[in-house]
Amino acid sequence: MNDLDEIIITNEFERRELRKQRIMILSGDIDTGTAHEFIEDVMLLIKDSKDPITLIITSPGGSAFAGFAIIRAIRYAQKHGVKVIGSVYGQAMSMAFFILQCCDVRKMGSLCVLMAHGVTTGFVGDMRNAEAEHKLLRLWQKDLSELVAERCSKKDSQYGKPEYWFAILRDNTPQFYSAEESLEMGLVDTTYEDSESETSSSECKTP
Repeated sequence: MNDLDEIIITNEFERRELRKQRIMILSGDIDTGTAHEFIEDVMLLIKDSKDPITLIITSPGGSAFAGFAIIRAIRYAQKHGVKVIGSVYGQAMSMAFFILQCCDVRKMGSLCVLMAHGVTTGFVGDMRNAEAEHKLLRLWQKDLSELVAERCSKKDSQYGKPEYWFAILRDNTPQFYSAEESLEMGLVDTTYEDSESETSSSECKTP
C-alpha cells in the first residue's frame, strides 16, 4: 500500500464517521470529484433518516457545473424533507457562496468571509462560440441573482432585489462581505463566535 492509498482510506473513514453525525464538509476547490462525493453522501443520508444535515463550508469556490450539481443535491434533500444547515468556517467564496445561499439555515463565524462575483468561462473559438458563451453567462447571471435575492432575509432592502445582484454578478470583480455585513445584508441567518454561541438568528425558508 502506497501513501496515496493510505490517504484515500483515511478520507473514506473520516467521511463515514462524519456521516454518522450527519455532518458533511465542503472544503477546497469545488470540482467534479467534490460534487460526486457530495451527491453520494447526500443520497446515503437521505436514505438513513430525515434529520437535518450540517454542511460545513470552507471553500474558495471552483467549477460552476460542479457547484450546480451540489446545489441540486441540496434541493433534492430539501424536497425529501431533510433540512440542510450551512455553516461557514473561514470562507465561502465564489460558487461556495451560492451553495451557502441554498441552505435552509446559513451560519458563519465572526472572522469568516463571504465573496461573490460573476461566473467566468474559458472561452475559445469563433464568433458563434462567443455568442453561445455569452448566452450561457447571461442565463447563469440571471438565475444566480434570483437565487441570492430569494434567500435574502432583508426583503425590503436593495439586497432582496434580483437587479442588485444582477449588477454585482456582471463581471468577475470580487465582492467581499464580513460576518457583520453578511448579517446586515440578509446573506446569513446567524453569526457566532468560535464557541458556537449564536448572536442573531431569523427564520428562513427552504429555497
